[in-house]
Amino acid sequence: MNLKGQTQILGLMLWVFAFVTAVILASPIKDLTTEMRGADNLNCSSDILSTGVYATCIVVDWYLPYFIATIMIGGAAFVTFRRT
Repeated sequence: MNLKGQTQILGLMLWVFAFVTAVILASPIKDLTTEMRGADNLNCSSDILSTGVYATCIVVDWYLPYFIATIMIGGAAFVTFRRT
């Protein structure tokens, strides 16, 4: 196997590592998000929320999908656009 093939295999292995890491970290991040939205912290289920708390609740809600998307896009970009 030539150097380019070895580089592609290494890139694929790193992408799989990034994917597994994102999947493993998804559960603790979801638990953290649920805890932050609870009545003891942000209380996002309240009817009366200030603009800042409402915006923070939205950001907290979207943290997990953005985290996974960032890991996946970063890994795919690393595999696809890596120069040798």
